[in-house]
Amino acid sequence: CTKGIQTQTAECLVLAQVSPCSSMVVVLNKVDLLPESEREKKVERLMKIIGKALSRTKFRDCEVVTASAKQGTGVEGVAEKL
Repeated sequence: CTKGIQTQTAECLVLAQVSPCSSMVVVLNKVDLLPESEREKKVERLMKIIGKALSRTKFRDCEVVTASAKQGTGVEGVAEKL
């Protein structure tokens, strides 16, 4: 969650783009690893980076949600989007 878009994420976007899938939900997991005092600002920054990457794909309007699977926060929101 702190490194932005990694190679494997970019590769997944390419595969998704050529797939017949027409919708997607992006989950920013491990937000618990961000210091609480910086979390909101860093999540905003990551959302912009992801939005920019998605804007060049058929998933430009997909939802991006935050979660911490380890702590269980945001998991219900992810389930609702699926």
